[in-house]
Amino acid sequence: MRKIFNKKVRVAVLCLLCVAILVTMPIMSVTKSSASSKSKMFVLNLWQIDSFEGGKGSRASFLQSIANDFSKSGYCYITVTTLTASAARENLKKGIVPDLISYGAGTFGIENYIKGSLPYYTWCYGSYCFLCLDENSDFSDISGNNTVINEGTENYSRVAAMMCGVESAVYERPTGAYVSLINGKYKYMLGTQRDIFRLKTRGVSFAVKPVTEFNDLYQNISVTSTDKQFVLKAEEFIRYLLKNKEKVEKLGLMVSDKRLHSDEIKYLEGLSYEYKLVTPIGANTKAEIDGAISENDLQKLKKLFK
Repeated sequence: MRKIFNKKVRVAVLCLLCVAILVTMPIMSVTKSSASSKSKMFVLNLWQIDSFEGGKGSRASFLQSIANDFSKSGYCYITVTTLTASAARENLKKGIVPDLISYGAGTFGIENYIKGSLPYYTWCYGSYCFLCLDENSDFSDISGNNTVINEGTENYSRVAAMMCGVESAVYERPTGAYVSLINGKYKYMLGTQRDIFRLKTRGVSFAVKPVTEFNDLYQNISVTSTDKQFVLKAEEFIRYLLKNKEKVEKLGLMVSDKRLHSDEIKYLEGLSYEYKLVTPIGANTKAEIDGAISENDLQKLKKLFK
C-alpha cells in the first residue's frame, strides 16, 4: 500500500513539473525575445555638410556630442562625418548613402535621397548682418562703395547683397573681408554671425545692423536611410536633437522660438525675413538662382525666394 502511495506522489510531482515547464517556457521565450529586441544596437552614419560659416566651434563635434548622449539610452551609436557638398553628391551617386545628412539650405543633389515623414528639420540657423567699427554708427550711409562683402562658402551672400542694394560692393573671402574692415579699407562689412565672433576675439568695439531682407543660413537635418527600422531610429535622434536645441548656444548660432544669447548675437535672434531659402533644392532650381544672380535679376530672385 505504501509503495502505491509513493508511486502516486511521484507521478503527481512529475505532472506538476511538466505543467510548470510548459507554462514557463513561452514566458521565458517572450521575455528573451523582448529583451533581445530592446537591446539591439543600431549604428547610424550622419554626414555634416558646412554650407555656411557657423558662429564658433564645430557643428560636426556638436552633433557627435549630442549623438553620444543619445546613445546612452537609445541603443544607438551614431558616427558623424564632415563632408563638402560636392563630396556628398559624389558619394550618393556611387550608392554610398548615410542614414542622416545635416546640410545648409540651398544644398542640391540630396533631395531625392530624403526619407521619413518630413523632408527636413531646421536644427539651427545663422543670419546676415552689417558690421561697423564705429559703435555709434546708424548705418545710414551704407553703399556699394564703402562696403565689403564676406563672400561666404556655398551660401547666397550675393543674393543678400542684392536684396540690400549693395551688389556693386567688393566681394572677398571670409578672412579677407574681415581684414579689410579691420584695416579701415571699408567702413562697413556685410557678413554673418561668424564675423561678430571674429571682431569679439579681436577685442574691438563695433556696431551691428541685422539684415532682414534675406536669409539662407539654415542648418537642416534629414533622414536618408532606406531601412525602415533605421528610419525610425534616425527620426528618434532628430527629436532628441531638437529637444536639446538650447545647447546650440555653444555654437554661436540661433534656434527658432528661443533666445539663447546675451552678447551681440542677440541682435540676430527672433528676426523675420522678407525672403528666405530654407529647403534643399534641385539642380534645376540652383541653375535658375545662379542665372538670376548673374543677370542681376532681383525680381526673379524675389519670386524664387518668396
